Amino acid sequence: MQNTAVMEQKTPKKAGRKRINIDYDQLEHLASLNMGVMDICRSLGISWDTFDRNRKRKADFEDAYQRGKAKGLKVATSKLMEKIQDGEFQAIQFYLKNTDSDRWADKQEVNHNLNLSNILTEANTRIIEGKKVETLEKKDQFLLKDNDSSQDN
Repeated sequence: MQNTAVMEQKTPKKAGRKRINIDYDQLEHLASLNMGVMDICRSLGISWDTFDRNRKRKADFEDAYQRGKAKGLKVATSKLMEKIQDGEFQAIQFYLKNTDSDRWADKQEVNHNLNLSNILTEANTRIIEGKKVETLEKKDQFLLKDNDSSQDN
């Protein structure tokens, strides 16, 4: 009896982390619902680090995740196309804005060209030398000349 007691004490503990078994079908399903990575991690009971490590090391894990994402996109796309075929304006608008955003986007593009060197030089002359800005006076004179010339005709 003493020999068995000594043997039980000498059995070494397993080193390393506890093995986590991830159900790839569940992973695929959660990804198909378009859940975020952190929501998937919470549902699977794993940390983000474990998710990321498995994604990098195991091709099956990454494949299940990508398959799920693709399935979710397929369902959403088919529903959108059904709405478009039914003639729903908002669905058509959404589709056009996302597939051909160059022509259908609700954005306005404004381009400004500023020469900061000239602006700073003018500001320095106004502040240091106390000079008035002549560009405004020239603009006013130009407008006066145009008004005067139109009255003469």
